[in-house]
Amino acid sequence: IPSNKTIDAFERPQKGDAKRDPRMNFTLYFKGDVINVGKGKLEIDYPVQGNTSVLDKVEQKISWRKYSALYKNADGYYELNGINMRIMRYSEVLLNLAECENELGNTTAAVTLMNQVRSRGDVKMPNYPTVNYPTSTKDQVFIALQHEKMVELTGEQLRNKDILRWRKQGKLKVEPISYFSANKYELLPIPQFELDNNPNIKGNNPGY
Repeated sequence: IPSNKTIDAFERPQKGDAKRDPRMNFTLYFKGDVINVGKGKLEIDYPVQGNTSVLDKVEQKISWRKYSALYKNADGYYELNGINMRIMRYSEVLLNLAECENELGNTTAAVTLMNQVRSRGDVKMPNYPTVNYPTSTKDQVFIALQHEKMVELTGEQLRNKDILRWRKQGKLKVEPISYFSANKYELLPIPQFELDNNPNIKGNNPGY
């Protein structure tokens, strides 16, 4: 299920933002949502099997809508949902270019590119700067860019690559992964069966 941090990242009036980001509903299933499946419509009265999430102090079940099928639901298998996951979308190109412009000190160009993503017809979010995302400095633009990438590209397996790159480049003022342990999680553990089968491996990666 999506993390509470992911869910809470979307702009909405409860956080002092001008409007609720429609990408929240494009990305997540909430109780009462209806899904179109091959055999008709199915109401989501149990969006997820498992833990509940917390949104604006309300505990509820929220699940992934974007690029997903309902888990263990006979009417929600992939072949019925027409899932078409893009490998790269135009909005990712714009946001990557915005990051490049910001690194070069062209903050105005960076903000213009981010606003292209926000102003498209199915989103229509207020342009940057906003109350919660000022863009007067390079650091402020980078914070807005991190936010925009998170809400626009969430669920598309891109955030971890950005975080790895930003961490390595020293761009992160605050570590975005609460459980991250430096000098450990940069690498994956070597599987135990590999250690057992290869006497030349003299121990696991650091921290494991």
